[in-house]
Amino acid sequence: MIAFVILHYQALDETIDCVNTIKKMVKGSRHIVIVDNASPNKSGEILIAKYQQDEEITVLVSKENVGFARGNNLGYVEAKKYSPEYIVVMNNDVFITQTDFTERLEKSHELYQFDVLGPDIFSTKTNIHQNPQRENNYSLQDLKSTQRKLKFKNKFKFLIRLKYLLRNRPDENVSQVAGFDSVQINKPLHGAIYIFAKSFIDTHDECFYSKTFMYYESYILHYLGMRDNLKFVYDPSIKVIHHEDVSTNQTYKGLYRKVIFVNKCLLESCNAFIELMESTED
Repeated sequence: MIAFVILHYQALDETIDCVNTIKKMVKGSRHIVIVDNASPNKSGEILIAKYQQDEEITVLVSKENVGFARGNNLGYVEAKKYSPEYIVVMNNDVFITQTDFTERLEKSHELYQFDVLGPDIFSTKTNIHQNPQRENNYSLQDLKSTQRKLKFKNKFKFLIRLKYLLRNRPDENVSQVAGFDSVQINKPLHGAIYIFAKSFIDTHDECFYSKTFMYYESYILHYLGMRDNLKFVYDPSIKVIHHEDVSTNQTYKGLYRKVIFVNKCLLESCNAFIELMESTED
């Protein structure tokens, strides 16, 4: 049994396409849990109506937008009820591309005995391979430096306003770690999709640290995993594509608001990561 968790927010067509791809590509016993994160467009209700007769799909509707980590945790807890061998937690804009996905996953686990697996993620927005996410995780010193920068941006929002008067969309900080075409062990893995093995499922009530709303989830997961001697494996023999938001018709006003919101979430998550790291090291 493979269980899938898909976090849904507003983008109805993407979620439906993601579900259709899983049904097409993944053979054998499976169950799909969709978590609607209180979408204002009521698309969660549409998903309930669409899949209410499908025994392979459960749709949960959160009463409020609880963010990335807690939204996925809701789905993960539900997925555990089906006693799966693996739980795949994935964005709704991630698509499986291999008809032998199940066989590849089982072979990878046989070879590497992973707790957490990251596949090759190819971004159609940036044309890079997003896994592994970095060579190394953030240190406490790195986080405190980032915290200072985020606090500055949060305090002097007018500087961000000036910046975005001069450009059409936010900067895209993209990178590609060397060796993405070979297996790598215990590197931070990109948060668009994780595959959790039974060894993780049996010992973890949640998949993500629940004190963040959005951002840093992948780094916190890696930090806690390394602390607890878990095995993270990047295996490029398993491949997905990531259709990130490629819309370029956003207004300046929309971009500015988004950047302010993102900066706020980044700062809150950075603070939570620092607090966790300091409490662990004490």
